[in-house]
Amino acid sequence: MNGSPKRYDLVVCRITKIDSHSASCEVIEYKMNGLIYAAEVAKRWVRDIREFLKEGQYIVCRVLDVDRNRNTVLLSAKRLTREESDRKLAAFKREMKSEKILELIAKKMNKNLQDAYKEVGYQLQEEFGSFTKSFEIAEKNPELFRKKGIPKIWADKIIEFLEKEAAEKIHEVKAKLKLVSYKPDGVEAIKKALSGIRGFEVKYVSAPSYMLVGKGNNYKDMKAKIMQEAEAVVKEIQKSGGEASFEIVEK
Repeated sequence: MNGSPKRYDLVVCRITKIDSHSASCEVIEYKMNGLIYAAEVAKRWVRDIREFLKEGQYIVCRVLDVDRNRNTVLLSAKRLTREESDRKLAAFKREMKSEKILELIAKKMNKNLQDAYKEVGYQLQEEFGSFTKSFEIAEKNPELFRKKGIPKIWADKIIEFLEKEAAEKIHEVKAKLKLVSYKPDGVEAIKKALSGIRGFEVKYVSAPSYMLVGKGNNYKDMKAKIMQEAEAVVKEIQKSGGEASFEIVEK
């Protein structure tokens, strides 16, 4: 990523050194040095920074200030919520995975990651905001991706790679069932309703919950089939006077 972060931005950092008053880190996305003072490590009093941070750890911080002359970012590890941290770290991991895809495509063209950045990487980031977003568009709308002016050789290779990956990818689909039978032999009634399921694994979670699990190349197709099976079980239990419902466990 080019440039430098702005004040209040969230950034991913790797802790490189810890002393009694501060922690030094690398601001990964901008390749800049970062500094977290003890007072900005946690929302409670910090007696020893090592209670909260360790060298090599990846954390999300909020930018307090940027000293461009010293190439250093002043950071806070406490001025953000857990939800903000989790979202940022998840997005970072997706972007690192997308960068790895770009590197794999480059290798197929006898190039390295540095070549890929020069020839197409920076353009993808500028045009789409991230590799992750650019690859999502390339997979879902190849023609739109091509219209963005990406060099043809790279556009072709990226689309080809993503199409092959999508065809080979195995998706797992889960449906959580809640089944209650008021019959004297309620357990047997539930077992009977579940015995008609075909093509999916049935797992007992804990009364009254069960899980249907299916795997396949086409997520939408698997989701439609598992919903059909779950609906059939629900109707059978309800028909016998019991209570039943299900929900798809989204990825």
